[in-house]
Amino acid sequence: MLPLRDENPHPPGFKPTVTYALIIINIIVFFIEVAFTGQFFDFTNQNAFNLFYNWGAVPSCVTGGTVVNVDFGAGPLRVSCPDAPYFSLLSSIFLHGGLMHLGGNMLFLWIFGDNIEHKFGKIKYLGIYLMWGILAGLIHIYGDASSPIPAVGASGAISGVLGAYLVIFPKARIQTFLMMGFFWRMMHIQARWFLPFWLVFQNLLPFFIGGFGVAGGGVAYLAHIGGFVVGLATGYLYKKTHSSEFTYGTRYGYRPDY
Repeated sequence: MLPLRDENPHPPGFKPTVTYALIIINIIVFFIEVAFTGQFFDFTNQNAFNLFYNWGAVPSCVTGGTVVNVDFGAGPLRVSCPDAPYFSLLSSIFLHGGLMHLGGNMLFLWIFGDNIEHKFGKIKYLGIYLMWGILAGLIHIYGDASSPIPAVGASGAISGVLGAYLVIFPKARIQTFLMMGFFWRMMHIQARWFLPFWLVFQNLLPFFIGGFGVAGGGVAYLAHIGGFVVGLATGYLYKKTHSSEFTYGTRYGYRPDY
């Protein structure tokens, strides 16, 4: 299920500048990664190794370790933790492991971020987005505090966006390209069905089937799940404190798209 856009227009004249800026920053950082590693689709060489261990969120470093022992098949290595490992919870949000990783994350941020930015306001949205990313990183670390594998990507923060979107805009329709073998079809699916489907089949099932693996297949499922849950809580709090928007959203009463 590939989302293409949401049918949830924001007011005329509103520009989601923070969402655009976040996308641009992520793309700029990605090309810095490309320049540093000399790779594009996947970052797997020694330069990428050094980059991710200095700027990615390594659980064993964040939880107080000073040295990481790793073995990727070429023999054991001892890697020193960065001087400020807590900063990696922030810097890791803007790093990605390759082109597909970046593209998928930016697609979801492009589709769902603008409406959340409009609801929260630009400054608050930026702060909450970063908070979602940091909390998702901490939840990932809590799941396996001794892991020597660095976590990178905006997925945790964007999962927070998706969780908030589900609570605030459950009836907004998502234009979705559905692919099931030879069956391809364009569908319009409400967020209250699309986003839980994404959570269950892209995160919960792989997480549980993998024996509660935190990063099975290179994916930090627990960060996605944690970010989504925190986003749900944030959206619920917003809805409780702005109840009039959801009761008298139009001149004639309740808005059907909420």
